[in-house]
Amino acid sequence: MQSPKKPKQVIVVGDVHGQFEPFVKLLRYAGVVDEKLNWCGGHNRLVQMGDIFDRGPSSSKVDSLLDNIQKQAAEAQGEVIRLVGNHELEPLLSNFVISGFSQEEAKLMQEKLTRQVLNGELRAAYAYKGILFTHAGVTRKLYKIFQMQLDDPNAANIASLINLIFRESIKHEFYKHPIFNISISRRGADRFGGIFWEDLGDLVASYPKSPLLQVVGHTQVDRIILDRAANIIPVDVGMHRKLQYLIVDEGGVPHIMNVPQSEK
Repeated sequence: MQSPKKPKQVIVVGDVHGQFEPFVKLLRYAGVVDEKLNWCGGHNRLVQMGDIFDRGPSSSKVDSLLDNIQKQAAEAQGEVIRLVGNHELEPLLSNFVISGFSQEEAKLMQEKLTRQVLNGELRAAYAYKGILFTHAGVTRKLYKIFQMQLDDPNAANIASLINLIFRESIKHEFYKHPIFNISISRRGADRFGGIFWEDLGDLVASYPKSPLLQVVGHTQVDRIILDRAANIIPVDVGMHRKLQYLIVDEGGVPHIMNVPQSEK
């Protein structure tokens, strides 16, 4: 299979949480799926920020749609990047309560998610044009850890390191790395959490300013804001109530996109 071509744009979508119909409407408006829900985005890229499970009524349908268009996009030399959120992480770690599935369904999903992590279909991080994408963000503590491990702690190198750590952790069922930490605000043991469990307020508070531009989901916000003061862009607007997404153009410039009310 050929490597994906350089994308014309990268479409970034926040947490879905089982909201199949709104998700489809957003994808159709963004021009990456057609009326039959097949990939029509050419060699563009779609980045979904994790948390497709739980809360909403159609988690399995969202998962199946992403499975299908991920394969179709690859055939069209496009790409669908699927990030792991805490609602995918918990079934991977054998915590089946948060997923919204029955225990039997969750065990089957755990096996599927594990395969997808190990073969690269699911990732913990992604980088594009100097922007780092993770579900809940890299805190200052984590950045300093990566800084000690990397000669050049840029977005691409940090994303590669995170994905290596994540795959090896899943493979060996060893989850002690700080990327898995849960913050005190989420009833964990750490002041600041890892890339799956850090609330936006704590993420921002951990820095004077993030040295990398970060795009995150996880914490629901009223609207997407291009916050250059913190250098962090939150994109989880709650798909059950608002359809908004981010486009990153060929120059690495992010743009906020709103799906018109008539499209809902």
